[in-house]
Amino acid sequence: MAAADQPARVWRIGLLLAAVALGMVIGGFLSGGFSNSSGASTAQAIGPDVGDIRVAASPAGPTSKVEGVGVGFAHSEAGAVAAATNLILTLEQAGTTDRASAMRGYGILAAQASKETLTAEMGASWDALHGGITTNGPVKSSLFLRTVPVGHEISRYSDERATVEVWILTIVAAAGMREPLATWETASVEVVWEDEDWKIWSAQSAAGPSPAWAEVPATATDPFLTTVNQLEGYRYVAS
Repeated sequence: MAAADQPARVWRIGLLLAAVALGMVIGGFLSGGFSNSSGASTAQAIGPDVGDIRVAASPAGPTSKVEGVGVGFAHSEAGAVAAATNLILTLEQAGTTDRASAMRGYGILAAQASKETLTAEMGASWDALHGGITTNGPVKSSLFLRTVPVGHEISRYSDERATVEVWILTIVAAAGMREPLATWETASVEVVWEDEDWKIWSAQSAAGPSPAWAEVPATATDPFLTTVNQLEGYRYVAS
């Protein structure tokens, strides 16, 4: 698609890694959510080893991967939903990978007119997350970041452009935090049909809707990180 009104819409990333993970984690730094530490180093991503679970291939996509990032979505409402959800899962992966890989992933997903702004803003988000952990966390800090899509709604759809609202739960824990943090957000992801695929045009997020948490004590960060690192994770892939 020719991206009409291009400059009018840019990436406003309060989204996901920035608004969710960064908002919570960096907020934790600033409000004393981390215990005192010294001699920090770059955070190491931890969590469940992700084993592939084979399911029937979805015509919605993705149909292939480029450098580990899902691409190839159907020119349909289902394809637009799959592309928006793929963005969310890719951002989660990007938060726990090296910076260069994260930047490449953003570039693969973005529409041409959004590519420069997207990579710059998400690069700044990556830097803030890992810089904060490096500064405030203990030596060999560990980072656990999971974003779970819970539901979606298509608020606008045409053959050339669609907007998908995705309700998500994000959980963040890093060594040195007093307790893990979680938040509910609704991400509004706009995609455009470009080069025979859905590409990300813009995205933003808003808090909630947020259910009340069960009235049980939060698990302290160290045992939380130990437990989740012993679990096996999920990744659904086409058979």
